Amino acid sequence: MSVIHLSAGSEKPAPVEGKARLYSMKFCPYSQRVRLALGVKKVPHEIVNINLKSKPEWFLEINPSGKVPTFVDVDGKVIDDSLAIINYLDERYPEPPLYKAETKARDLELIEKYKAVTDLYSASVHKKIDKPFKEIFGQFLDYFKEYDEELGKRGTSLFGGNELSMLDIATWPWVEQSKLLTLIYEQPLEYDKKDFPHFIKWVDDIRLQQVIQDNYTPYRDVAKYVIPQLNGEEVDINSI
Repeated sequence: MSVIHLSAGSEKPAPVEGKARLYSMKFCPYSQRVRLALGVKKVPHEIVNINLKSKPEWFLEINPSGKVPTFVDVDGKVIDDSLAIINYLDERYPEPPLYKAETKARDLELIEKYKAVTDLYSASVHKKIDKPFKEIFGQFLDYFKEYDEELGKRGTSLFGGNELSMLDIATWPWVEQSKLLTLIYEQPLEYDKKDFPHFIKWVDDIRLQQVIQDNYTPYRDVAKYVIPQLNGEEVDINSI
């Protein structure tokens, strides 16, 4: 993986034969979704990180929207949008499957509903919500109640049973980064764990998965990137 985030004026890295390429950003939860799927599928790939504050000209030729994640398969096929990419990967590289036939419809429904969580998270991180933090966090808890209940109905440690599924991958990055909010708002995440017994166990069990550990994103590092920008300061992502 390219540790350095490439910027405007940089040269486009030469392709590696036999490997797909993921254009990513190390703190982006959407990119983390794709890194997790690639890890589960064991797809040969390389990662090229992009400086989203100063995007390389050659990257804009690949994806004019300038968004990450952007996935380029070995045949040159270009796909953006994290959900589109991980669903493509599940079809293109079918083993191990990320959906089970008996739960796929419900998984798709819960993934669609999760957009409310990711939108709220983004607005919270960038302080675009004029509400007390307790009220904001209460909204997150309201959303996660349904996911806790779903785990209870399935009676499994992960949404996919004993293996990571599409629903696990699609939801985890924002849960992993949730403590970032405690640093931004300087308040704790206060809730009664007894209200979310299945979800709490899911968090504990998903952290045991090797691919989750391999793609861990420390929330304190994310804070070093996000908080100074909230204060109007420029941040060199390559220094974190």
